[in-house]
Parts: sequence; structure tokens; C-alpha cells
Amino acid sequence: MAVSIQDVRVLASTTRSTHHTWALTFFCRPELYLQPSSIEQLQTIVRAAHQFKKTITITGAGHSPSDITMTKDWLINLDNFDNVLSFSRHESGLFTDVRVEAGIRIYQLNAALASRGLALQNLGSISDQSVAGIISTGTHGSSAYHGLVSQQLVDITVLLASGELLTVSPTVQPDLFRAAMLSLGKLGIITHVTIRAIPSFTLHSFQEIIDFDKLLEDWSTVWTSKEYVRVWWFPYSRKCILWRAEKSRKSLSVPRDSFYGTWLGRKLYETLLWFATRIYKHAMPAVERFVFRRQYGWESTYGLGGSEAVQNSVDGLNMDCLFRQFVNEWALPLNHGVEVLKLVDQAVTKAAESGAYYVHAPIEVRCSNCSYPDKETTAIEIIEMSGGKGAIPGNTLRPLLDYSPVVPYSYTGPISNENLTLYLNATMYRPFGHDPPIGQWYSEFEDIMVAYGGKPHWAKNFIGKSPEKTNTVPTSGEMVGLASVFENWYSEDGKKYKAIREKLDPEGLFFGGKEWAIRNGII
Repeated sequence: MAVSIQDVRVLASTTRSTHHTWALTFFCRPELYLQPSSIEQLQTIVRAAHQFKKTITITGAGHSPSDITMTKDWLINLDNFDNVLSFSRHESGLFTDVRVEAGIRIYQLNAALASRGLALQNLGSISDQSVAGIISTGTHGSSAYHGLVSQQLVDITVLLASGELLTVSPTVQPDLFRAAMLSLGKLGIITHVTIRAIPSFTLHSFQEIIDFDKLLEDWSTVWTSKEYVRVWWFPYSRKCILWRAEKSRKSLSVPRDSFYGTWLGRKLYETLLWFATRIYKHAMPAVERFVFRRQYGWESTYGLGGSEAVQNSVDGLNMDCLFRQFVNEWALPLNHGVEVLKLVDQAVTKAAESGAYYVHAPIEVRCSNCSYPDKETTAIEIIEMSGGKGAIPGNTLRPLLDYSPVVPYSYTGPISNENLTLYLNATMYRPFGHDPPIGQWYSEFEDIMVAYGGKPHWAKNFIGKSPEKTNTVPTSGEMVGLASVFENWYSEDGKKYKAIREKLDPEGLFFGGKEWAIRNGII
């Protein structure tokens, strides 16, 4: 059935003709910026793209700071496809499966769940992304008792290049489900998901100042000490902020005041970063120490209780990401954490002594339980074995492109560091839109990550590995990609993903952003 170009143009945004990342790191001008609101409209776009020989790229909030969603052809944004469709409460009352349109933003879903006395079990650092976006890129939080956010998914519906709608799950085409759980937008359009929520909860948290050396000393126990744990490392101060929290039913209490949570404090911090980025780079260590004192204090409070708060789960799990930024995050075995952090510390210290480069703080240190059983295990089985602590998963399958290391399985028995994944995130802020030098810092950082079995978060600003640039330090930190190592790093799961993608989309309809995909070995 032929489609006129006007049938597609009526779905184009009347207010947007350009697309950019939230960090303003990449820009493009797609031929059409489309915002459909129904399955029928999505199917019309797919038919028309075939007819007019166009490729399709899907975007959500644009929070990936890379060029993964950049295209000159047709760009689809699902902000108008954002309804909550149904709630299915389990007879135990321990969880509810919620069916949603995949364009819904996480903050909208959080609000809809809260109105029903429900909450997501685990979140990333922000809630601005779409549900389809967090599925497509492998979003995670920080907990020894929870995995990727996609662990909460019960099923996924994908609109294929053929125009067919296909719903997959752990029991219906499980390999396609594993591919769709970290799809990178290259399999089709994720239209619907069913996600597992639990009764709403508060988080009782303690935030402490811990010396960097003490963190390394207590590395073997700190990550399993509470259900949710995360660390912000300030390398020039040689101190960290240790945040730990447990689920609670306590009444809300106000967190401590935030220096950069005020308008003046925030502008002062960004101005100091700008000064150290554009005027006098050697000021960066002093800037870090000044801001640390203003925001947190200075003396160690580890073991003394620190700053205490009770917040709703969303406010507790989300964090203030401050300014537009480059983000380079890698996953590696948590067991290697002490060695890795020592090497990163040595690199940062040596660079500061020579004036080669300076880093921004915090370096974010998080963990997740991305261990997987040999067979699909139901939520009820896990609840019975675990005594109810931790995740009530929607599935226990490993996404085919999961970048976390393969580690021994444990959700239900005693959990130790050998079961856990370390996420190390080197953020470099772009104060008032000015780029800091990142090439040498990111290159040295990645060399350490690779040496200890690390892989980069797909949606971030990694450099990667390319044979022709092996001996070159990219001064601007531009991505050279993973094409040369993809097969080795992702092995049979990577081959399976590519075979599924080629079968579902043999004509390359979803090859928008093709340059990024080729650079990283996806096609």
C-alpha cells in the first residue's frame, strides 16, 4: 500500500527541526523529526521509509552524549507515545506488572506509579530518559542486590522493519528478548514494555566522608553493607563520599543543605570550572578541594553516621548531574576495584604533578549485580530463596550486548564482590558550553579499564580501540570505536545479536546513525 510523503510530514514536529544531545556534544538536522502518537502512525512511517528509501533513527531525551542518534534521514521521537495502559497485581501483593507505551519518560512513569502506591525497584542517576531509551542502552543503578534496569522487564513489544508487531519475553523468543533488552535502537522500534513495580518505599540513607585509602581498605565489605551503595571520588582531596541506603517505611526527612543546590553555589561552581578549563588549568585541584569543603565538610565521618535522610525512592536513587558533560563509563569485575582505583589514582596524580592534564570530580564509583543464573528463574522462586531482600526481577536473562563482565551467579545466597560489577565513570564537565581537554585522560583511563577486563557503556563518550590508531592519543577524545574488538569482547552473544538484527532488518531500515554502528562493529 503506497504512502504519500504528506502522510508522513503531518507527523513531523512543528517546533523542532534539529536534534542534539542533552550535553550539546553533537547536533544534526534530520530531514524529518517525527513525533507519532499511535501504532498506526508508526507503521505508516515504516512503510514510507521503505518506499522512499530512508533510514530511521529513534531518540528519546538525548541523554546519551555520543553521536549514536545523529542522522540526516528520519528521526523518530516517541514523547507523544507515553500512556500507561494496565496494572496487573500479583496475588502475593509483592509486585505489580505495569504495561506502558515505551515513549513514556521515567519521571512520568514514576508519577503514575506513585499515584497507585507503587515504585520502580531500581533507577539510574536521572529519570529524564524514556523507557525505550533505558532499555536500548543498558542503564543501571548502584546496588549489590539489583542488576541493570532492564532486569525489571517482563516483556517487550517491537515494531519490526516488516511492519509486524512482535512481543517477546523470557519464554517467547528468548534470544530476541535478550537482544531487545539492549537493542541500541538497531532492531526495530520498541513500542511497549511490561515492567515490574513494587509497593512504594522510602530510602533511609547515610552519607559519610571517607578517606580514599580507607575506602580501599574496606572494599571487600562496603558494597554489600546496604541494599543501595554508591561512591563519589574526589581524587585531589583524597576523599570520597559514601552514600548507603536501605528500603524503609519511615517518614520523610529533609537531606542536608547543598552548596551547589542553590543558584549562587551552582553558578560559582560552574564559573570556577570554566576558569580552570579556559584560563588556568592548574587551578583544578584547588577548585575541587574548595567545592568539596563547601558541599560536604572535610573531616571523615565514616562510621559515625554522617548525614542522615529519609527520601522517597526516586529522590534517593536519582542524583544531581550538575552541568553538561562528557561521560566515559566502563564496567569491570568489582574484585579488581582496589587495583584499578590505585592505578587511576596514580595516573591522575602523575598528570597533575607534570601539568599534563587535570580531571573533574567526582569520579563516580558504583556497582550492580549483573550475575545471571544458568536458567530462567521466576520472581517467586527468587523471593522464596532470598527472603525478600533485593530485586524481584521481571526476568533473569543476560542481554546479548550486556557490557558487564561474566561473574558467578548470586542473587539469593550470600553476595560477595566476586558476584558484582564495578562501574567507573570519568565525567568531564563542559562549563558554559566550553570543552575541557579529555583525550589524554580518557586514553589513559581506558587503557587501565581494558587491562582489567573492562568494557564501555554503549551510550557514553568512550574512545575505544582501532588498529590504525593504536599508538595515537586522540587529543580531542574522539571515538574510534570497538569494531576491531567487538567479536573478541562479545563473542557468541555478539554474533547472535548481529544475526538477529540482519534477519529482522535485512534492508537496513534502522541503519540511521550508521556511522556510529559501523565504528563499533554493530553492522
